[in-house]
Amino acid sequence: VKSETFYMVPAVWPLTQPVNHAERPTFSGLPMAPLPSLERALPSQSGQYELVIHQQPRSHHRAHYETEGSRGAVKTPNGGHPEVQLRGYQGMDPLGLQVFIGTADEKILKPHAFYQVHRITGKTVTTPSLERMITRTKVLEIPLEPKNHMRVMIDCVGILKLRNADIELRNGETDIGRKNTRVRLVFRVHIPEPGGHLVSLQVTSHRIECSQRSAQ
Repeated sequence: VKSETFYMVPAVWPLTQPVNHAERPTFSGLPMAPLPSLERALPSQSGQYELVIHQQPRSHHRAHYETEGSRGAVKTPNGGHPEVQLRGYQGMDPLGLQVFIGTADEKILKPHAFYQVHRITGKTVTTPSLERMITRTKVLEIPLEPKNHMRVMIDCVGILKLRNADIELRNGETDIGRKNTRVRLVFRVHIPEPGGHLVSLQVTSHRIECSQRSAQ
């Protein structure tokens, strides 16, 4: 099923205009191109820009169900949190880093049907975030700020497990969710260029096993 086109103001943090599905978004008075579908493959580097993961998540994370409490944010093997940086950006405005949960075992990366990103909040969380729905995929937006060299620690991202029966019924499939327990964190950024052009980059984490037998 082809995803609907999603229009929004380029991800300058924070967004100052509402999402608009009917018109092309604008930035500084110039019309902008629509953002690419979440299912579209994007490069991690283009020209002077590169989106990189400095700290990869550990290979296991216990995802939680909607009926239970959060299992906390995804961590790295040393107990910290993943870090992401946009290199080559010379602008003065913060940009929005998008995060969603993607597939890990398919040739073409796409949003995961059985897992969604979960926004973690609390006194120990240092990174602000906004939560949005794009088609049926939950996306977190996190500020990348020039004052921090466009580098951010991802301590606000958890993983939510959806009910297998709900997804299988919707997709007309059975017994798929129990076997499909590996995910990747997907990070995207959209960089506005003169003339209304957007440079869109994407980088993905290593595989993360999310089954209940995973270490917490």
